[in-house]
Amino acid sequence: MIDPSPHSPRQDSHIEFVQKLRKVLLRIDDIIHLIVAVFLMSGAVIVLVHSAMGLTDLKTDSVLQLINDMLFVVIILELLWIMLSYLGRRRFPIASFILIGIISTIRRILLVEAQSSYKESERFGDFSYHSLQLILYVVIVLILVFAYSILVKISTANEAENRQHD
Repeated sequence: MIDPSPHSPRQDSHIEFVQKLRKVLLRIDDIIHLIVAVFLMSGAVIVLVHSAMGLTDLKTDSVLQLINDMLFVVIILELLWIMLSYLGRRRFPIASFILIGIISTIRRILLVEAQSSYKESERFGDFSYHSLQLILYVVIVLILVFAYSILVKISTANEAENRQHD
């Protein structure tokens, strides 16, 4: 079958130019993502070394700071995983962002709980400020877990549907 609208040489050169420019921009994008990945990995190593050097005694403050730092490293590694996943598949895994939110919120819960065990906080009626923070963070974790479970169910259903069509 013959195409009724043949491309002119000018259109062909324009399309070729756009394709070459797209390839160059994608390479630059890959390089920037790799640089970000290197910085994330470097940051994780720096936090690990700093935490190890900061753990000079086994006081509660030092251990809590170590736990806080380790959870921060996990968050950094999750972000690194997102970068590497994007470079490999050109898709942004939204589930990873939800997991980062869950880890970050749990990290905050641990810190608030540790702070509340050390000092009294302001009271609002029957609740202390720390109690209200904990309730809020628990609600956030529950919402994120619910969103994650929905996302997993949808992904599983889509994969099953794609297998049926193949």
